[in-house]
Amino acid sequence: HLSLNVGRLLLQGVQIPGLGTFSFLREKLHIGSNKSIHLQRPVFLLSEKLAQIHGLKFNKIRIPGDIPIVQLNFIVLSLDSPFNREMVEGCVRETLLSFSRSIATKQTVEFTFKGIGVLIVRDNKVKMKFYKDFLHTMDGSGTLLKALTNRPGTVDSVVSSKDTPPFPTSNTAVFPRWVCFNNQSTNSLIYKFICRIRQASQVPKVLFQEAAGLSCFSLKTFHFSPKKLQILCLLCLQEMCYLCMQRAQRNIPVYLGEERRRKEKADDCILAQYQAIKDHEALQKELMKREQNREQNQKVASYNLGVAEAMRKQKNEKLVEPFRSFIFEKRPPSSTPHEKQEEYAQHLDKQLETKKARDAKQKQEQDFIDRLQQVQLAEELAAQRAKYLREKLEENQTYKTALDTQVNRPAPLPEYVPDSTEIIFGKNDMNEEKMGERRKRAREYSKYQLQAVADRKRTAILNQLVDQRRATDMIQRKGERMERLFQMNLAIQEDWRKSAGLKRQRDYEEKLFQRAGDKLMLLDQCARYRRCYQCKKGLNHFGKTNIWTDSKYIPGSRLIV
Repeated sequence: HLSLNVGRLLLQGVQIPGLGTFSFLREKLHIGSNKSIHLQRPVFLLSEKLAQIHGLKFNKIRIPGDIPIVQLNFIVLSLDSPFNREMVEGCVRETLLSFSRSIATKQTVEFTFKGIGVLIVRDNKVKMKFYKDFLHTMDGSGTLLKALTNRPGTVDSVVSSKDTPPFPTSNTAVFPRWVCFNNQSTNSLIYKFICRIRQASQVPKVLFQEAAGLSCFSLKTFHFSPKKLQILCLLCLQEMCYLCMQRAQRNIPVYLGEERRRKEKADDCILAQYQAIKDHEALQKELMKREQNREQNQKVASYNLGVAEAMRKQKNEKLVEPFRSFIFEKRPPSSTPHEKQEEYAQHLDKQLETKKARDAKQKQEQDFIDRLQQVQLAEELAAQRAKYLREKLEENQTYKTALDTQVNRPAPLPEYVPDSTEIIFGKNDMNEEKMGERRKRAREYSKYQLQAVADRKRTAILNQLVDQRRATDMIQRKGERMERLFQMNLAIQEDWRKSAGLKRQRDYEEKLFQRAGDKLMLLDQCARYRRCYQCKKGLNHFGKTNIWTDSKYIPGSRLIV
């Protein structure tokens, strides 16, 4: 029922708590000629928590955010099955617990989802393989199946349902099945044998090997022998007490393996016939192609033979026109190679001498031109310097004349005033009043200059004090910064010391945990306290109450012990 519910909801995305999520990816497949088709490929994402607990390795697939993912609805599962919601949820939880326990034992675990595929855990690597029928259900055209089987990354993601054996090998872990019988004595015998098996520390492997050879049987016509009964008990080990096992008689398994194998055999026959037809068509095409190539080669060979025959005939024909060339009986003798070499050597020597003379003449002319340019440049520089010195001397003389004129300027004549009664000559001479004003002005200037000197000294002293204050503040800030750095280093060293102590403590605890082995594992501790799957009571429960009475009445006595 869980697989059917997952298959119905796989258009959205189903999350099984503690196991993983079934969803799908939308991919674009290129088929050539700039054409592509869109596919929806089913995927399974393992739970991160389960992978971290057991250290499993799996391919992380990014699912688009537009695909909705819903939680597994136990109410719908209970409606599709004859059990209530609590029992269905407990069954799923116990199945996942058994799955986790099997992974912890480092075994090869195969988790089969009926009608969907098989989840395989081997060497801490997780792989989900989907059935071909399930892929055909999602995509009836068969394009999805071909795309998955032809791609290198997904070629091992498809498996046929006949590839899963009805009974696994001894090194593969499977989950317990519900098997019930109508006979009460048989149920009692099975329950007692199961209790003895659970008390044992190890199950014999011989019984599992014999159980692998059992075929499907009918509950109505099957007669239980003690040997087969023990084997059957090993196959149907379940966490149920005697009373709960009697209540589970409605759970009658129906095996469709034979019908499935027959259907797959017919499909394989059809595929084989189709493949044979395709091979025959390919062979016919190859034969036709070879026949065409042979005909083409024959045509080319006949054409080549005709051309060769025509060329041979043309070569053997006699020319009608006479030859226009003549052969002289006497001709001038040809020069020997040695004479030609001597002539070539003389020509080369003459060319070398001519080249050397030309190079020497060009070099001499170039040297003469360079010396002439240097002389011209020196003359130009001397003329420019003489001109510069002459202009400078004239300018200095002009400045000197102007300065002398300004210094030695004669006093101007007073303005002419006819019949003036004022003093004309000696008007600007010094007198007592002007001398007093000049002395007063000199004293004011001296006082002002002394005050300016005092202000300048005061400003210099203030600037010096400000500089000293700034230097003091800078030294103080530097000391505070060094103190903070020192305190920070001390704090970091203290943190490092604490971290090193914590790390040593963790290493010590980890070593203790490793030495303890499997005694600290929660799943291993749960294995010692087995309870019934349904009623959660002890497995030795036969219907009596679990309440222990503290008092006991002794007949004939007035006391209660």
